[in-house]
Amino acid sequence: MASLPPYGFYLVALLCALLLAWVGVRVWERFAIRWSVNSLLGSSGSERSRGQGWDRLVSPFSFNQGEVEKKLNAAGIYPRWVAQSYYFLKFIPFVVVLAVALYLVLRGHLSSTRFVLLISLSAVGFLVMPDLYLEMRGKRLVRQISGRLPFLLDLMNVCVHTGMTIEASLAHLAGELVMVDPHLARVVRVTVERSKVVGIEKAINEFYELVPTSETQSFVMTIVQSLQYGSSVGPVLSSLATDIREINMMNLEEKIGKLGAKMSIPLILFIMVPIVVLIAAPGIVRMMS
Repeated sequence: MASLPPYGFYLVALLCALLLAWVGVRVWERFAIRWSVNSLLGSSGSERSRGQGWDRLVSPFSFNQGEVEKKLNAAGIYPRWVAQSYYFLKFIPFVVVLAVALYLVLRGHLSSTRFVLLISLSAVGFLVMPDLYLEMRGKRLVRQISGRLPFLLDLMNVCVHTGMTIEASLAHLAGELVMVDPHLARVVRVTVERSKVVGIEKAINEFYELVPTSETQSFVMTIVQSLQYGSSVGPVLSSLATDIREINMMNLEEKIGKLGAKMSIPLILFIMVPIVVLIAAPGIVRMMS
């Protein structure tokens, strides 16, 4: 039986895997933003001309595609082929690791304990972590869009004062916001497309489902009340944008205030504890000797 590598080898391999995973996530986020811009600009029509061989390959893994596409869209990943290939990209690496691990077990190069540990880590890494990453990215994207909402309100205020209706201003801003914030532009475009089907009032209510925050709820209530009662929406939009900026500033000041308490934890762990050990260690060593 061949000798197994030392545990230091596994530690280095784990650190390298974590580093590659971090680099992959950063590259993935960069390409996700580029894909979102291309899809909103209409330059991603090459998806339709994609070879059918890949579609046939991933079709057995394309179950529950509607929910997967909704989850990916909430995380800012809009190309349809990613939703079609999501489970394929999750299961194939896990199956490869499982096959390699079984081969090593049968050849006697891997013990059963390490086999179970490897399969457990692979299951967590390939099957669980992508869903957690998408959920975390979705929450961060909601906060980002909510933070850009005052910018949208100011632009809508300008459009409304020029004589445009709410529907026309949203349709105009859906194309202008692409290069500023593609995710906010997509949410606005989805709202405009839904307004053509179900009406502007219901589409505005669905805007809150896409960005479920208190700031968005205030925006939705303001627009719906203006549509129902026919009141002037321009001054209200300007006031609402100012209020949202003040709320964001208060939240930022609250986070800054909590930063001192959070910094005390690493201060105690990495500074106070070693100092106490260094002071008490000589006396304890003399007592034991």
